Amino acid sequence: MRTQFFKSSSWSFSAVVVRAFGALAINKLFAAYLGTAGITLLSHFQNLVSLFTLMPSEGINRGIMKHWSDPKLPDAAKRKIFQTGFWLTNILLIGLFAFYYWKKDFFFSRFITDYTETQFLVIFLAGVFLMLLTGLLNSVILAVRDVRAYAFVSIGGTALLVTTVVLGLTYGSTEQALLSYVVGYGLMFTGSLIYFLTRRKTLKVGLGKPDGASTKKLASFLIMAVSSIVFGRFLDFMVRDHIIELYGVDRTGLWQSVVKMSSSYILVFTGTVGVVYYPKMASLIHEPKRLKSYVLKVMGFVAFISIICLGVYYLNRNFFLQLFFDQGFERASYLVKYQAVGDFFALISYLLAYLLSARVQTWRYILSQALSAGVYVFLVFLLIDQLNLEGLTMAYMWRNICFFLILVIFNRRLLFK
Repeated sequence: MRTQFFKSSSWSFSAVVVRAFGALAINKLFAAYLGTAGITLLSHFQNLVSLFTLMPSEGINRGIMKHWSDPKLPDAAKRKIFQTGFWLTNILLIGLFAFYYWKKDFFFSRFITDYTETQFLVIFLAGVFLMLLTGLLNSVILAVRDVRAYAFVSIGGTALLVTTVVLGLTYGSTEQALLSYVVGYGLMFTGSLIYFLTRRKTLKVGLGKPDGASTKKLASFLIMAVSSIVFGRFLDFMVRDHIIELYGVDRTGLWQSVVKMSSSYILVFTGTVGVVYYPKMASLIHEPKRLKSYVLKVMGFVAFISIICLGVYYLNRNFFLQLFFDQGFERASYLVKYQAVGDFFALISYLLAYLLSARVQTWRYILSQALSAGVYVFLVFLLIDQLNLEGLTMAYMWRNICFFLILVIFNRRLLFK
């Protein structure tokens, strides 16, 4: 199992490690130039970007990956699914922007300082639009399992991203540094576009009209993605905004540095395991015994590796916080304990959540998100007065433990029969 897993995921692992180091480099740059306040603003801005990108990524792109991974689906049907996904992505971008602009003071005001509102939004939306196109094209690359090409596209895109952020921080204001992040991500579209242009004879996607059958196939994934936004990134944005109001951007940055460390290794996990695991799992969806065997083996392997890596991180937390951020960030080390435990359950939960997604268990997926989010909100407001920032990490830990237990219950017929 280990040999097969490493062999099939080596290219994706290389790509995601580079992306993770790119993310850590960006964190380091913001910490060095702007301190803990910079980390808070970067986290909040990245959260804003995810409010635009998560639904297309978790909904449309995951649906495309599932259906394109089906060897029995005709090429014409796959092409229609991609075309429908393209138009749905654009409709979502317009709809989401209309909603967020309605509450623009809450979503955008912290970031607009030097530019006019129009200037900021034009640059921001252009970058987000290219990010969405990149994700759409990359979902096809992953579905056809051209992981080597995906690795080259990701590595080249990461280099562009980091370079753009360096320029933004070096020569621009805080606002320009933040916008350089979304512009750099948008530039990743170049590599994906080149890939499709060189393979246009074999990968015929096109920009034709959407159709009802394809929309129906993607609809369940979109509904699940709504829950990921409402009970995930939107909730995170609201909690962080509340914490900024309570403690200010400098103190909030200590908590966010620990959260960002989590995000970095979770990125490695989702980008490596997800690239191999999700398409393979989707291909076994009609073979319950093989699917069960595959899922349990991957879960056991991931749990073993996670315990070792998280243990090393916890024991050397001061060193890692100084290394990946800056001097002074070791003050956040007391927050690592509960965060690391929560991360373990988050990693395992990803595998079970993918399982619900691949089986299109829409309402179970939504309910699991809602219940765990409810636990998190309740505990945040219960613990924060007593434990301050540490209450946030404890709430995060219990949220992921609850999420894991709920997912085990929802997948029990496959896992234990």
